[in-house]
Amino acid sequence: MPSTGTMFRRAVVLKCPRCGSRKTFIKHWLGRHERCRTCGIRWHREHGFELGPIALNVFFTFLTLGVTMAVALVLSAPDFKVVPLVLAIGATAVVVPLLIYPFTFTLWLAFDLVSHKPDERELAEADAAAGVSA
Repeated sequence: MPSTGTMFRRAVVLKCPRCGSRKTFIKHWLGRHERCRTCGIRWHREHGFELGPIALNVFFTFLTLGVTMAVALVLSAPDFKVVPLVLAIGATAVVVPLLIYPFTFTLWLAFDLVSHKPDERELAEADAAAGVSA
């Protein structure tokens, strides 16, 4: 397995945290393959795995909303223009989760691979799915 830093660097640029391939489990922006198409690691490693990427998405979205609101309020003080503020915050609330959606899956997989190292069975299953001979 690669180092922790390597896995997170790969995940940030939508590469597979394990093998570094661009042919990862991301099918298109909102879709996924079951496994990395290069190394065969399954992205859905356990029941409820989707909760992690969703939580990351919510965290980053709320963080962005908080920063957006703070900056907008500071820049528009003391004469608050409510309609532009609401539109900016609403647009942020819709756009940010869609933009970061695939990144949260690769980041969560990197976090999960670091915190729950794959066992020999899982690695053998991934290699078999990828067609790698041991």
